[in-house]
Amino acid sequence: MMVTFTKAPLLHIVLLFLFLFIGGLATDRSSRAGEPGGLQTVTLKIDGMDCGACAKDIRSALLKVTGVNTAEIKVKKRWLFLNDFSNAQAIIEFNPGEANIGQLIRTVEGASNAIFTYKAKVVE
Repeated sequence: MMVTFTKAPLLHIVLLFLFLFIGGLATDRSSRAGEPGGLQTVTLKIDGMDCGACAKDIRSALLKVTGVNTAEIKVKKRWLFLNDFSNAQAIIEFNPGEANIGQLIRTVEGASNAIFTYKAKVVE
């Protein structure tokens, strides 16, 4: 038995490949648009965090800042299921043309609430 390929499925595969390839290029270009010197990454040490909700609040506040591309809160594990928030850090990737380190520090500290007061400083 001989297998034959019809042109329609092959055309669909080629069009799908082109769509994904061109879409990937467009996404890459748009994420870098307006960046004078590219993205900058800064690590902030955060004091005053005591729970996962604190990390969520700080990350959410950072992601609302214009120019912030990514924000990740890193904490160490104390025991199997418990986190050690005493050495919490925020790793932030941002566009220096739209945001600056002082603004990011103020954002972290501004995320403080009635129970927790956060302090941030640059890790060198």
